[in-house]
Amino acid sequence: MKHTSHFIDLLSSAHVSGESIAQYLRGFGVGSIRVTPVSQDGLSTDFIAIEIPGSNPEAPRLGLVGRLGGVGARPSVTGLVSDSDGAVVALAAAAQLMEMHNRGDQLEGSVLIHTHICPRAGTRPHHPVPMMKSPFAMREMMRHEVSARMDAILAVDTTRGNRLVNQRGVALTPVAKQGYLLPIPDLMLDLMGWVSGELPLTLPLTTQDITPYENGLPHVNSIMQPTIASDAPVVGVALTAQTTVPGCATGVTNAWDTDVAMRFCIEVAKMFGAGKLPFVHAEHWAQLQARYGSLAHLQTVGNAPAGA
Repeated sequence: MKHTSHFIDLLSSAHVSGESIAQYLRGFGVGSIRVTPVSQDGLSTDFIAIEIPGSNPEAPRLGLVGRLGGVGARPSVTGLVSDSDGAVVALAAAAQLMEMHNRGDQLEGSVLIHTHICPRAGTRPHHPVPMMKSPFAMREMMRHEVSARMDAILAVDTTRGNRLVNQRGVALTPVAKQGYLLPIPDLMLDLMGWVSGELPLTLPLTTQDITPYENGLPHVNSIMQPTIASDAPVVGVALTAQTTVPGCATGVTNAWDTDVAMRFCIEVAKMFGAGKLPFVHAEHWAQLQARYGSLAHLQTVGNAPAGA
């Protein structure tokens, strides 16, 4: 829990930047870290991409995407916002994996960790509570947050602004792949139960939740947006609450829940890199393709409505 607590502290600053976070992580001396500042129309954020090398270059690579609009909503709101969870979990996982590596516990597969640092993001109206707004259009965000080298993706996001999961903790979504919603692997549910000590929670999704934001349809939040930019399977790791909490609320992020999410991601990374946890059942996937064909058009904005 020291890593989640530390990143909650580091990100609770109006002056935090991608470079300041990178400098801290470089102190572990493990892997590679790249910071990409992007500015447009008065808005800016720092994308950060981290790679923790595995012992086997041929092993599958897990992507861990810390999804969020921003870690702060200054000047409207003072302090770390609820929406910061994705960045907290992703960065804490990076630190934990680096520390494990230095202590002799190197995972078999590499782990690619992407998120962004934005202490001055905006907010937008959303029912039942306001949400944070990404600095740029979602396609631009995904261009930096998703890599073609990710063989499977865990997308971590604050998901408290809904009435779908009425329990505090960490919930898993179904697997999304090329427009299909697929079952959560049993082993993944086991891992969540083991790290949380509770029965695993799940977040229900609808088809439109895995379509691009550009189509203007309601989405539970941006947790599944990595699936519009990748053919790899994506599972959402959602930080939830019993009540509805705005993404721009402060005083919400806590070390306990983010630690559970972080430990889950690391356990999945261990199993996935070792070839023991495929996100998709290969035979069932082949049957779906043969029977029903591709649904990859759901990764696009689709056809414009008549009269639009």
